[in-house]
Amino acid sequence: MKILDDEKDLLLDHEYDGIRELDNHMPVWWLWLFYFTIAWGVGYMVYYYMLGGPSQEELYEMEMAAAEEKYNLDSGGGTEPQGESDFTWAYLNEEARIEEGKEIFMSNNNLCYTCHGSNGEGLVGPNLTDDLWIHGCSAEEMAASITEGFPDKGMIAYGSGAPMSNEKVQSLISYIASIQGTDPAGAKAADMSRAQPCTIE
Repeated sequence: MKILDDEKDLLLDHEYDGIRELDNHMPVWWLWLFYFTIAWGVGYMVYYYMLGGPSQEELYEMEMAAAEEKYNLDSGGGTEPQGESDFTWAYLNEEARIEEGKEIFMSNNNLCYTCHGSNGEGLVGPNLTDDLWIHGCSAEEMAASITEGFPDKGMIAYGSGAPMSNEKVQSLISYIASIQGTDPAGAKAADMSRAQPCTIE
């Protein structure tokens, strides 16, 4: 093994299989980064576990409150959903309401199209254009599917968790009803272990 002149003073007094080890110090920047992570960890522990910093649940509640204020979702903003017992669900044939429903379906605020496809053909979520449905296809059942969601299946209430008025939900279900039977390209096959024939009327 060739030893360079500037390495002689760095050689340690042991070897493994003819390999000698040099006593090289770590770069200064690496050491300071290491010390910083230690200090950060200590500071984190002191703030969150000793000084009463907010828990994950409290941070979540703070973020939700901020979102409600930002998107005007509080009871005074006019977008708080009404009680379902005070609302009669029905599919509408009004072109303006169906068009409004399509805009909601394609909106990034509700994210319907990201799981059901831009034509309702089904992606991660089920196909909305066939007559084989999992959770029923009456106006009341479809509205409940939207307003309550299926968190265990990855669908949160209102698609994105941002509440809508019942009027907007009714526009949305009216649009979905309007696309049943359209047979878009690439339509997802129904899960026959759960789906049942369901024709929207």
